[in-house]
Amino acid sequence: MMENTPLLGREQEYNDVLRFIEERLLIQHCKSLFVFGACGSGKTSTIIRAMRRVTHRVMTYDKAAGRSSTGSNSSNGGGGLSDSPPPAAGRKQQKQMERQRPTKRQRGSETEGNAAGAAAVSADNVKDGHFRSIGNAATPGDPTVLFPHLFGKGRRVQCHYVNCADMTAQQLCDSISETFCSSQVRLDAQTRTLVNAVGGIPKRVSAMRRRSRELLKHYDQQPIEEGLPTAGLTKTTVKTPLHVLVLDEVEYVRAAARGALASLAELSAEYASQLALVFISNQREFVHVPHMLLKELPFEAYSAEMLESIGNHIVAAAHFTRKEKEQVQLSPGLIRYIARKALVEFSGDVRQVAVMCRRLIHTAVEEQKKSVPPKGRVSTEGGETPRGSRELAGATAPGGNSPGVPAALITLAQSQKILRGPDSVGDRVFEYVSAMPEQMLYVLSCLVVLMLRQQRDSQIAKVSIGSTSAVGRRQNKTAIGSSFGSYSAAEPGPVVPGTFTTRVVHRLYTALMGQQRFPSMNAAGISSAIDGFADIGIISRPQRRGNEEVFSFNGTWTLESMQAALTARGEALRQERVDCGLDSAENRFEEVLRELKGILSL
Repeated sequence: MMENTPLLGREQEYNDVLRFIEERLLIQHCKSLFVFGACGSGKTSTIIRAMRRVTHRVMTYDKAAGRSSTGSNSSNGGGGLSDSPPPAAGRKQQKQMERQRPTKRQRGSETEGNAAGAAAVSADNVKDGHFRSIGNAATPGDPTVLFPHLFGKGRRVQCHYVNCADMTAQQLCDSISETFCSSQVRLDAQTRTLVNAVGGIPKRVSAMRRRSRELLKHYDQQPIEEGLPTAGLTKTTVKTPLHVLVLDEVEYVRAAARGALASLAELSAEYASQLALVFISNQREFVHVPHMLLKELPFEAYSAEMLESIGNHIVAAAHFTRKEKEQVQLSPGLIRYIARKALVEFSGDVRQVAVMCRRLIHTAVEEQKKSVPPKGRVSTEGGETPRGSRELAGATAPGGNSPGVPAALITLAQSQKILRGPDSVGDRVFEYVSAMPEQMLYVLSCLVVLMLRQQRDSQIAKVSIGSTSAVGRRQNKTAIGSSFGSYSAAEPGPVVPGTFTTRVVHRLYTALMGQQRFPSMNAAGISSAIDGFADIGIISRPQRRGNEEVFSFNGTWTLESMQAALTARGEALRQERVDCGLDSAENRFEEVLRELKGILSL
């Protein structure tokens, strides 16, 4: 969403990404860039925009998305005018022109026929104050001035993007190889060697730990901060492009593929002149790759003021007709409310701000089309004040220059209904569950069974004990304390039904993984899954209470719908195994729910 908007508050991170690529281009070090931050903080969009700015050919990611704004059709770069031939000239004519004019080739301008992100840059030049207009000379804030080696004549940079969520080692390596091969028609010898090395990673994952120890010993003896001198680059290295591979959502990769990430980092250090890696994660704890091979780039969460500024920019950039501009008004207080709502309920996710602002704009335009007031009628008959006029007046933008009474006003009272949208989260439980990674579903199963246990305990507490003997009461009390004590004793104070702590979920999840012999996530992964449920809107955001983080279900999804969705997802996985010719095992999540009920003595 942010790819077509200015870099609001992310100019420094954008330049840091370009600086990392220039350092790897000059082989100053062999580290990989580790980008981390909260959900919706602009990590992926900022990285992709930087990749489009410097890539030589269109990324396979953009080809699949059908974006025509990138690639060799672009004519302008980050600096002067372009003198590249039109696309119809063909590769032979372009190579002939390059041989005739070897000294006039500029990476920041002409080679954005060589740089696939030129159109996005030209849009930034118009919208964003960080970049200047194309016709002007380069300014000190221009990346072409800040990074002369990156945008000057020299080696090419080819960028790639792969989302590795819920992938195995074989799937990850196959996706990387396919992306490399699809980026250009004919691979050079060095790139083919690199692709073959990536394809052989799954066979070497079993030996990853031993090779990682050897790699750590090697870099303990020889620090990696001391880069190789650029004068030592050979002629073959200069002709070989630097491949920048972006791996997104690395925290959701399957446990068996974690060794592949370490092997890729090792491969990036071994082929330092050919491969540079960029890892993107929502969590800072990234233990799959040695820390000394990573260069961190944090993305701080947006503040309420920044979210409000982004919302105002989206509203100001909306395309209204002259009539709509006169009759549709959005109060600044409403934009401020959206910013606070996104900060409290979605941890400052800027994507939610964009969705809510655009939904409000669309609703205001639709309301204006439906309710067109008669000509000459500004006030109501008999001077009677319409119901709700006080709320409407509170949402009207200040200023007395309005030509008339707006036909459509969005108030704070109406916003709650509008912001939910036509397709609420509660009606899309099967859609969300079918798209979740398996590890998140295991955590969701733990929450479901804990909720069932709390309901059963509350029912037992409501049962009259007048006709129960003292021995029976003592046995019931002992059973409740012994079975649930190990999972609820850590909860601070009285617990409201439907409220849980992160520690209880972690202990139950660990017990499930131990009994099922499944690969498990660490505490950071479980916290990330809980934050993901909060981002969807089915639980509250975890709050600190003493030494615990407490959250609760908000009733968006019912227990019956969650159990049915988990069972349907397990049946889909079972059917997938049958279609692949494997054994028809039991429904996995039915087994998980049954195992969890056994752990909690349900």
